[in-house]
Amino acid sequence: MQTLKHRPASGRAGKRKRPKISRKRLLLAGVAAVLLITLGRSLLPALGISAPGLGGSADDAPTEVQTKAPPAPTIDLNGVMVQGGGTPMITLNPGLVRLGGGVTVSGSGFDQGSMVDVYLGPSSTPGQKKPPSGAPDAKPKQVATAKAGKWGVFTANFTMPGKMTVPVQEVTAQARGSDKVAKADASVAQGAGQAALSAVVGKPGDTINLTVKGFTPGEQLNVYWGRINGDPNLTLKADEGGSVGKTPIRVGVTAVGTTSLVVVGKTSGAAASAPFQVLRLYPSIKLAPYAVKATQKITFSGSGFAPGERVLVRLNAAGGQPVMAVQTDDAGTFKGAGLVMPFQLKGAQSLVFTGEQSRAAVSTGFTILPFTPQARTNAYGGLPGTVVNFYATQFAPNEAVHVSVRTAKGAKPQLVAAFRVDAKGAARAVGQYTIPGDTEDTVVFQLHGQRSDATATVNFKVDKSGGPVELPSAKPYVVPKDLEN
Repeated sequence: MQTLKHRPASGRAGKRKRPKISRKRLLLAGVAAVLLITLGRSLLPALGISAPGLGGSADDAPTEVQTKAPPAPTIDLNGVMVQGGGTPMITLNPGLVRLGGGVTVSGSGFDQGSMVDVYLGPSSTPGQKKPPSGAPDAKPKQVATAKAGKWGVFTANFTMPGKMTVPVQEVTAQARGSDKVAKADASVAQGAGQAALSAVVGKPGDTINLTVKGFTPGEQLNVYWGRINGDPNLTLKADEGGSVGKTPIRVGVTAVGTTSLVVVGKTSGAAASAPFQVLRLYPSIKLAPYAVKATQKITFSGSGFAPGERVLVRLNAAGGQPVMAVQTDDAGTFKGAGLVMPFQLKGAQSLVFTGEQSRAAVSTGFTILPFTPQARTNAYGGLPGTVVNFYATQFAPNEAVHVSVRTAKGAKPQLVAAFRVDAKGAARAVGQYTIPGDTEDTVVFQLHGQRSDATATVNFKVDKSGGPVELPSAKPYVVPKDLEN
């Protein structure tokens, strides 16, 4: 038997030839790979094209996209088409949210470890009006990113924008590089406006800032202090998002203490309120002068009242019919007002000033000075038969003065003359009286102002005549009509 021996193949025959790859081809392949990864992470998602396996971080995700739609329901349950098990799903808490409020998104049914982007955009709910192009909620925008956990669940939080033009917003959870997607609607609370103030304490007339949101776009907003009806203290107009930015307003007139600013939408009827502590007003009054005579004017200025209110002025009373009213300016002040004092007032008096709206009140006192007239005759004395006339000063302006005479002690005064003083309360060489022939010693003249009720007295010395003097008897004096007062 022959033994067959195996011959080893020669070295050249046992080796296979490897194709040679040029450096140029390797370089081109590397560049292509880099471009593919770069496009996959940036450009393709921005175009709405998913590139599975390319990865990417949350920072690489686009902020505005066209989101996918979840698969259509396929199972009939009690006459209602529903999704089968294992389908991605999200829930919102709360589902009815205020503008600027927080929302928690809870998702399930996603791939473990997948990155899920959350988007907010206008809902396709039937009957909802589409937002105008250029509106802040016209297109979906990314609001959050989360990573699905061990069981494909995730939780994400976002804040609802402060301005919305449609009442229902659609929340979409989209897994990156996957067809896993879920949607849910978030309703923006309607008729539940919000109002915020830059300060919570102040007095009527103080300026603070008001911010409002949650109303119908473009509607008129009526602003009230401490009430919700009647004429508004202020009217504003909501912008296209149903909001009003920081707007300076003045604290209105309302009861002192804790109250509320109330904003009511004229179209929607929505209302919002903000608490406010109203401080007390402390008005003050300045008089000039503090002492006057009748027919003279007393002037007064005031401050510390509510802006734009009438101040009711009363004399010696806190209620009843006011004697006048003055209007305050935007600072709650007034000046240059005044009253002419009547003749009937005597002595100490009080003026009471009350704000018609604020009811803030303050009083101040003054004094009515009496008239102190002076008078003399054309001679200090004389014999019976002497004709006497009169000079007077310091009576009330333009008043009538009646002259009475008493020719003996205990005798009753008799009216003998009358005249009228000028605008300065003076008269010269007026009236006329003849000293009777039987008069002895002293004659007393009393000059009485008919408006001022002031009296001046003059003593006339009668010299002894040495015997009887025969003079015609004087007729009783009758006061002319134009000199009665």
